[in-house]
Amino acid sequence: MIVVCSDEARNGKTLTARLLMDHLLMTGHNPHVFDCDDPRGRINRFYPDRSTLIGVEKTSGQIRLFDKILAEPDRDYIIDLPSHELDAFFTVIDDLDFINAAHNARIEMVIAYVLDQSATSVMTARDLRGAYASETFYLIRNAHNGNPLVTRQAREVYEEIEPDAVFSLPLLDREAMAAAEEPPFSFIEFQDGIYTTLPPSLRLRLRSFLSEVFGQFQRRELSLDLGSLKKMGLI
Repeated sequence: MIVVCSDEARNGKTLTARLLMDHLLMTGHNPHVFDCDDPRGRINRFYPDRSTLIGVEKTSGQIRLFDKILAEPDRDYIIDLPSHELDAFFTVIDDLDFINAAHNARIEMVIAYVLDQSATSVMTARDLRGAYASETFYLIRNAHNGNPLVTRQAREVYEEIEPDAVFSLPLLDREAMAAAEEPPFSFIEFQDGIYTTLPPSLRLRLRSFLSEVFGQFQRRELSLDLGSLKKMGLI
């Protein structure tokens, strides 16, 4: 259960969630995404057959989300969480004691936090990491958001986070981003050679971006596999 979140809006959360979804699909997984931006929605337009649109603050939305995950634990879930729902979501997680229920069902929660440019965003990441220290914590550094580590205080707080992994989203120019953000654009179909009507230079930029991002995901999976083998004493 990968919760893609941040304390700021429009900084690449949905893009990150889409990249994770498509990586899982390309590597033989069966993911489902929860779009928590009801009633507007965004990511659900890219995955109409693999998404559920919910409101985190509504009891009905909470039931649809948590009951589905616990009832079907043998698949992967992406939760695309708007910044204005960050506090509400983790309050519900705590109130329902969901972490224990998830662990009993052999489900791991992964927090994928998109770091914004402000020092406050770094502090929120630090606090979230500390509150859920038993869970996997990823930092997403989107080049489009700029560098938040320009002050000594921000750098010191950043060192306290100690994430399990840091993923970098390279800078993607406005033209390429506009093409990728238009539903139902699919990174998988793009990788398969669809969208040949796009200008060659734009396709090259998109391909370079995806190669870098998916390469990071694959290297992380390899390190996890090697770690499991070491625990079992096989290497």
